[in-house]
Formats: sequence, C-alpha cells, structure tokens
Amino acid sequence: MFTYLFPPALPHRRRRMQRMFDLEAARSDERGGTWIAGDGAGAAMWFPPGRWAPTTWEDIRDAPRWVRLFGRQLRRAGRARSAMEAHRPLPGHWYLHYLGVEPREQGTGIGGALLRPVLEECDRTGTPAYLEASCERNRSLYARHGFVQRGAVSLPAGGPTVFPMWREPA
Repeated sequence: MFTYLFPPALPHRRRRMQRMFDLEAARSDERGGTWIAGDGAGAAMWFPPGRWAPTTWEDIRDAPRWVRLFGRQLRRAGRARSAMEAHRPLPGHWYLHYLGVEPREQGTGIGGALLRPVLEECDRTGTPAYLEASCERNRSLYARHGFVQRGAVSLPAGGPTVFPMWREPA
C-alpha cells in the first residue's frame, strides 16, 4: 500500500511517510486513539463507532497539508481513499485504521497485543470491529483474532488489493 501511495523514486519518500503518520496520529488523537507498544516497536490507530470519517471541516483544514504531502500522488491517494470508504460498513463499529510493527519484531505477539484492548472493549459492549488488510500476513493475524474477510477491493490505477474484514463481538 505504501509503495503505491509513495513510490520508491518519490523525492523525500521517508519524510513524506512520516508526515502522513503524524497527520493521521493527530486525527486519531482527536477522534479515536493510538495504542503504542511499550518499547515503540508497534502502534495501532483505532477509531470508535461513528468517529472514523473526517468531518468536512477537518478535510478543509487538513487539505493544504495533504497537498504538500502527496504532491503529484494526491489524486491517486484520493481515489484510493474513496474506493476504500465506499466499501466500509455503516457506523456502529470500531475501525482499525493502521496497525504496524517493526519488521524485526513481527511475529512476536506485538500485533495481537495492540489489537487486544479494543477487541476486549468490543466484546464487553457488543460492538463489531472493521479493518482493511493489505497483505496475506496481516489477514492471517486478523483472522486469528476473529476477523472474517468480506470480499476484496482493487484500488484504482494499478493499485494493490485490500481485503475488508469484519469481526462480530464474542
């Protein structure tokens, strides 16, 4: 997904990706929550029911930052966002926007630990959870935690396929 949004030849690619996560973390802090592994080896950005979609005001406020961030890739990023949003279920679920673990720490349980607090809350309150998985390894992690794949979404302009996944509360 990040190679699609930020091709390797893109000038200042790493810095742009960092700025993107800074923007997303700020939105997550305003509307949801960011869970970080104790040693910083992983993080998850979750949005509670009805809070994942940015408001019109937030989109207007953040537009200049997104334009600077994506530059010529802005149209591609916008089309990818629209394609994924078109498949998201109606509000009433927790939404996992991002989950990432440092490559050297993958497979050590950090991803599951970052899922656990919100999934326990989902089970306590009877609330489902939703995400879009971007690779096979992620899909198997999410499946182990009760998520079920709901089709596939091919992103425009030769983009990757993402896999919507839904989890009913236990």
